[in-house]
Amino acid sequence: MAKFPSYGEWLPHIFRHVIRHSVAVAIVVLVVALQFLNVGLVQGPRERLDGLLYDLKIKRLPPWPQSVTNIQIVDIDENSLATVGRMPWSRDTFAELTQNLSKLGALVISYDMLFSEPQLNPAEKVLTQLDVSAINQPAWREKLLAQFDYDQHFAVAIQGAEVVTSALLHNDINNKTAEPLRGGELRIDAVEQLSQQQGSTQHLSQLPHYTSYAATIEKLAQAAAGQGFMNSFEDADGFVRRVALLAQVDNQLQPSLALETFRVYSLVDTIKPQWQSFADQLYLQGIYVGNSFIATDNEGKIYVPYRGPAKTYPYTSAEEVLANQITDNRFDQAVVFVGTSATGLADLRATPVMLGFPGVEIQATVFDALIAPQYIPYQPEWWAEATLVTLIVIGLMAVVFLTDRSPLQTSGLAVLLVVAVTAINLWVWYAFYLYLPLFCPLLLSASLTGWYIAQGFFFENRKRREVKAIFDQYVPPAHIDRLIKDHGAVSLEGEKKVLSVMFSDIRSFTSISESMSASELKQWLNQFFSPITACILQHDGTIDKYVGDMVMAFWGAPLDDVQHANKAVATAFAMLEQLAMLNRAYRDQQQPEAHIGIGINTGEMNVGDMGSNFRRSYTVIGDAVNLGSRLEGLTKYYGVSILVSETTQAEADKFAYLLIDKVKVKGKNAPVTIYSPLANDLQPEQISLYEQFNQGLALYFSRQFQASFNVLQTLAPDFPNQHLVQLYQRRIKHFLQDPPSEDWDGSYTHTSK
Repeated sequence: MAKFPSYGEWLPHIFRHVIRHSVAVAIVVLVVALQFLNVGLVQGPRERLDGLLYDLKIKRLPPWPQSVTNIQIVDIDENSLATVGRMPWSRDTFAELTQNLSKLGALVISYDMLFSEPQLNPAEKVLTQLDVSAINQPAWREKLLAQFDYDQHFAVAIQGAEVVTSALLHNDINNKTAEPLRGGELRIDAVEQLSQQQGSTQHLSQLPHYTSYAATIEKLAQAAAGQGFMNSFEDADGFVRRVALLAQVDNQLQPSLALETFRVYSLVDTIKPQWQSFADQLYLQGIYVGNSFIATDNEGKIYVPYRGPAKTYPYTSAEEVLANQITDNRFDQAVVFVGTSATGLADLRATPVMLGFPGVEIQATVFDALIAPQYIPYQPEWWAEATLVTLIVIGLMAVVFLTDRSPLQTSGLAVLLVVAVTAINLWVWYAFYLYLPLFCPLLLSASLTGWYIAQGFFFENRKRREVKAIFDQYVPPAHIDRLIKDHGAVSLEGEKKVLSVMFSDIRSFTSISESMSASELKQWLNQFFSPITACILQHDGTIDKYVGDMVMAFWGAPLDDVQHANKAVATAFAMLEQLAMLNRAYRDQQQPEAHIGIGINTGEMNVGDMGSNFRRSYTVIGDAVNLGSRLEGLTKYYGVSILVSETTQAEADKFAYLLIDKVKVKGKNAPVTIYSPLANDLQPEQISLYEQFNQGLALYFSRQFQASFNVLQTLAPDFPNQHLVQLYQRRIKHFLQDPPSEDWDGSYTHTSK
């Protein structure tokens, strides 16, 4: 059973990783601080950038459905001012506008403008100019005053329709009296007040709070179906992304114009806030309007789900309504918002969808959203926890996937990380209408990417040094250059590859070593190995090891090489050429000559950086390697300098071959056909002799022993390798006297290595 690591075992391991990734940890901590510290220098830029990302979401991914309510906007535009006259208009004009809209079928009329001061009755001024006796006739006086009381006319028109008026909340103080500036009547009957609901001394927290207001005059306020504040709420960058549905005036709750319009439209008597109590504070969770629940943040705000730029909702000029020019049913069962876009009067706001967005259309958009509150983008209470977890997960993913990568790999994985973070954030937005901050997760992804790319350059330089240290004594300089440029082309981990391996050994080395002193032997070997090694490196081979007088090399690793077999055979011939020149030098020095046997095999081998904690080397192992060693040992038996296996003969197709034998070497049961490659500069008559020998061996393997003997007998005087001819003549004579069994496969079993 595996033993679970103890506390003392895994704690240092974790500590080492923390130290190694200390910069990444510091970046995570800084970004977390940036996300949650509400300090001016931090909060402003963060909210601005998060706001810009929110704006992109609003523009590109509106997840809300089409409006199900007939929402119309009546605009007091330039044409209306030219026809009716400049503002302020007479309340009699607004009375007429209200009556005409009611006749056209409007259900609710919401005025996004102030009526905070009474209009002067012109009859009062006229009466001061009349005869005193006329003034003292009360009935006539009241009739005249009533005839020109346009506020009353407007109030009567309001009573005949469902009208919502506006109030403007502020915190201005009268400099002379130090009292809040207040005008008109501020109604408090639309919202269930805290004193009625809670009956405690708990304080409201975070709701917008005001001390002053400019409300609708009493006459109109009493006649209206409702009243709501028209304040806009800009973010730090001046953009209107959220609006408050509730606000406080002296701890009295007031609804927004859009919310009050929705209450009147829904035929609900009272708006009921949903509170949560914590530490003697009340936090707003949402609002009930009848059975409809509208989730808000603690400030009583919701995100405005803009449907598009200005005039997404249909606009009608107020002049057309006053002139009774509307002949269609556009206002039938409509909720009408009345506002102005005329120059000098326009209530224009900066929004995510447009810089000059009419304030009245913001009210219409919010009202439309309240009809289907489940589609309003909402920042949940747990957004901070979710964002913190997201930042930690991004940090962990960066540590796991970006560590020890090349800059290119890091960049590719970083793109995937950013795409994943963005995709999840947009999925939560699109599928669940939840708004979670995106700027800090993207900032963290980019920051960690930048750090790990920089670290990757150091890693790459370190990797180059490691590659050079490992291979500069074993592979050609051209290989080292390629490995340094693209260290991904080599893997130091163990892997299986089809390679060609060579073993070269000096024959009778024991006798040579006994005839020399240690110093002389060292010099003699160095003189031998230098040109032999040069041949291997010049043909892109990798030196595996020197063991005494033996040289082991392989081709096809660490860099892939489809010509590995051809290069191995070409190296063998180059070694023999160098050996011929070397022996001439040995003779001149009166030193022993060197003769070598070379065995080459091609097959699947395990290659990689292998060894122990104390010593390692880049080497190959496997049965195919062992066969190469066996072939080198058989060269002396067959009297040839080079032996290759059948797989090498098939791969190294740039050479002709002399068929040597079918053998079963020690440790292998399956027979292997072996060959000796022929030099490419042979004369035609030499090639003819080798071809005849191959024909003779073909007859031998097909059990035509007498015919094979005759061919070899003919070759005997001229064939270069008399030892090989005599070997087969002896075998054939034996088989002519004692034929092999029927299951004979032509192979000869070697019992020694």
